[in-house]
Amino acid sequence: MKIMIAAVFYFLYWGVCFLGTGTDRKNLIGLRSYPDEVQTRVQSDPQLGQAVPKVKSTAAILLRNLLLFTVVFSVLGLALKSVLGLNNYLSAFWYFLAFGEGLGLFDLLVIDLLWWRSTKRIRFSFLPEKKYYQDPKKHIESFWRGIPLFAAAAALAALIVTVL
Repeated sequence: MKIMIAAVFYFLYWGVCFLGTGTDRKNLIGLRSYPDEVQTRVQSDPQLGQAVPKVKSTAAILLRNLLLFTVVFSVLGLALKSVLGLNNYLSAFWYFLAFGEGLGLFDLLVIDLLWWRSTKRIRFSFLPEKKYYQDPKKHIESFWRGIPLFAAAAALAALIVTVL
């Protein structure tokens, strides 16, 4: 049951990624995950360059993601506490840790390396060639940053689930 819940969540996460792409405007939201060359070309594009989101610090992004995943894990844990057997801090922590690290690995392997780099949905209309989107560097860096982030979110969510 624990694996099934995680798998459903992983594919819902992919669905959110899918719905967040498909047009130049939607793709701008995730511009920081694009290879540097694509980012530079988008920023210098006469039309899209005006709509490029402001650059956020890595610390701000990590803090936002820590809050997001702590809330998601906590809500999931509180809603399914008995189904998942989250009876104490350690059981909750290990579940959320495996859940989060599994999500990071799913994001890297399935979403980023298999789907994202191959789909036309993420390409900007003025730069449709697949070759510009193939560098996995940003995705791999994001995966590595996610490891301690998911550990921290697991620790906080486990505390919340066991206290409430």
